[in-house]
Parts: sequence; C-alpha cells; structure tokens
Amino acid sequence: MKHAPFVISMVIALLVSCAALPPYNAAFSEVDQDHDGIIEWREFQGYYPDADPKTFLEADQSKDGDISLDEWRLFIETQQP
Repeated sequence: MKHAPFVISMVIALLVSCAALPPYNAAFSEVDQDHDGIIEWREFQGYYPDADPKTFLEADQSKDGDISLDEWRLFIETQQP
C-alpha cells in the first residue's frame, strides 16, 4: 500500500492532461485556411497551436501528409465521447 500515493498522483496527472486536450471538432473549412480542400500540418498547427503531431498523424488515415474532408469527418467522429 505504500505505492498508493504514487498511483493516485499518476491517475490525477493523467486525468488533468486529458482534460487539457483541445476539442478537435472545428469545421473543416475553418482549419483548411487556404481552402484547397486539404488540411496540411501547418494549417492544423495554426488552428490548434498546442496539438501534438501524433494527433495530426492519427487524423491522416492515408498517411499522405495531409487530411482530406473524409479523413477529417472520420477523425471528428472518433473524438466524440
């Protein structure tokens, strides 16, 4: 039981960090700043400045370096609680 305070601290830290994640639910057209039909990393980072590159890669299902409208819609659906 002497590890309980450590475990509790870690759980609290995890919950706080998860609560701090931005909601990735913006309209595609808001994030696609140059309106070329794809979201590039620079646009994603510009709209979500605290975003982790892993999040962008998660949304980029085809792994081609950008996010299409269909990929964005799927990504948004997976973000819903």
